[in-house]
Amino acid sequence: MVEALTTLGELFEDERLVSGGRKEALTTDFPGSVEKVFGPEPDAAMVYEGDFVAGVAKDQFGKDIGTDADFFPFPPVGDGEAPVVSGGDAAVVLQDGKNAEAGMALLEYLATPEAAAVWAEAGGFLSPNKELDPGSYGDDVTRATAKSLIEAGDSVRFDMSDQAPAAFGGTQGKGEWKILQDFLRDPSDPEKTAAELEKAAAKAYGN
Repeated sequence: MVEALTTLGELFEDERLVSGGRKEALTTDFPGSVEKVFGPEPDAAMVYEGDFVAGVAKDQFGKDIGTDADFFPFPPVGDGEAPVVSGGDAAVVLQDGKNAEAGMALLEYLATPEAAAVWAEAGGFLSPNKELDPGSYGDDVTRATAKSLIEAGDSVRFDMSDQAPAAFGGTQGKGEWKILQDFLRDPSDPEKTAAELEKAAAKAYGN
């Protein structure tokens, strides 16, 4: 963790690598970060985000995916392989609900390649269903992204924001959210930041 924060801190300290510098980055939300790359007056070369950014670049800014907008996988660390990091959504049906049977039928349908094809065509969506026709995706970039997800198999990992409890990673102004923002403001002490993250995580996990 300290090594990762040290590398991140080196990037943060070079204001040329952060659009608007650290101060502006702290006030830039997700739509704003995408606009900095694909908007009418871009001032950044790339944005680190999920595959759904392609849909934003296309629908909001009229970019041609594959020509005006492209992607590259997150680089490997050292001699390791490039990771396939993902996010996801979970659907739940309450067993004692009066519509539980119909709810389960809906979930079973949503797991089919037929349902996935509808979502894939709409964009901003990747399916882990191996039976889905890659032609359902609207462009080559999304097809390539979907292929990397399928080929990764059991090596796919959910990112930390999808694994950590909300008290640690999903509460604005607290836990990981605040600690990493503080580190962006002043990235001079990665050891201290790592210790603060460990302390906050232990509290959120109750140990």
